[in-house]
Amino acid sequence: MPRFTMKTFLKILFAPLLGLLHACSPLGNPVDEEKSDNHYYNNKKTDIRYSPMGNWFELGNAPMHADVESFEVLTRFISRDKNRAYFKEDAFGSDQVDLGSFFVKEGGKMADIGFDKSQVYVFTKVYGTQKKSPKITIVEGADPETYVRTDWDWANDGKNHFYRNQLISVDFDSFQTLSESFSKDRDSAYFQRNGFFSAIDADVKSFKVLHKYYYAQDKHHVFYAVFAEQETDPELRQIPIKDDEKVALLNEAFIQIGNQIYFGTTPLQLDAAFTEILSTYYIKDKSKVYYQDRLLEDADAETFGPIGKYQIGDKNGPFRARERLEKEKSNQ
Repeated sequence: MPRFTMKTFLKILFAPLLGLLHACSPLGNPVDEEKSDNHYYNNKKTDIRYSPMGNWFELGNAPMHADVESFEVLTRFISRDKNRAYFKEDAFGSDQVDLGSFFVKEGGKMADIGFDKSQVYVFTKVYGTQKKSPKITIVEGADPETYVRTDWDWANDGKNHFYRNQLISVDFDSFQTLSESFSKDRDSAYFQRNGFFSAIDADVKSFKVLHKYYYAQDKHHVFYAVFAEQETDPELRQIPIKDDEKVALLNEAFIQIGNQIYFGTTPLQLDAAFTEILSTYYIKDKSKVYYQDRLLEDADAETFGPIGKYQIGDKNGPFRARERLEKEKSNQ
């Protein structure tokens, strides 16, 4: 007699619900399942419906009002018929691109990019408005025939490099990205973040990255990339290095230059010879404990450290960030 498992029980339990969902589905067969898991015929095959990964119940679906007979899937996000082209479910026309020469390129990183004979276009879905056409960004200065996105932030056309759809003025052959925040070519080092791109006054030969997001250095300075809480231009701060000082990245938050410990670019009053990293943002020496750049004045440095599996504190109780937890809260 076959064994009755929990898996079998769940199949029996949810079979009616799955059957009901299938019966109620507005989706028919996929239009071209090799190219897209987002485009489907409706049940009567009179229209195309756009449904992310076919998950209409959770992620929704939308009618495209396309010409079914001439409809063609180009990428997971881009399609066309004899009259218009579409990004996701939203249509765009010959007033926005040259549909006669419009084409796409293969590759997962190219799925939201379209081309015509003269331009490169990046398409973005517009949410929260009544607008029924996509946002279309022209990549100025790009060659449609040779343009390729090499990373989600970076692209090139064989002659120029582009960062977040913007042409950047760098030496093409020697340019290299070093991290999320830093890059360089034979002439300059650069700082980039969220579409912002700027040259750094740095010694290129000695310039190197210390951390993928935050730190870099040359022989004269440590550079610290500040993550702003607000959507403002990113800030790059500097700490000078003396000729005989060594630089050591302690973790993503703390760095040591000579005998001085810093959080970002803020110097901390710690004895470097007795410094101990306790977690990403906690650090101490024999007499002081810091959370980021804040001195925890009532913390006992000698006993401060992990408490059990999930807390940190001293002999008098746990802390959360900069504050000591009240006893009744810490016991819950």
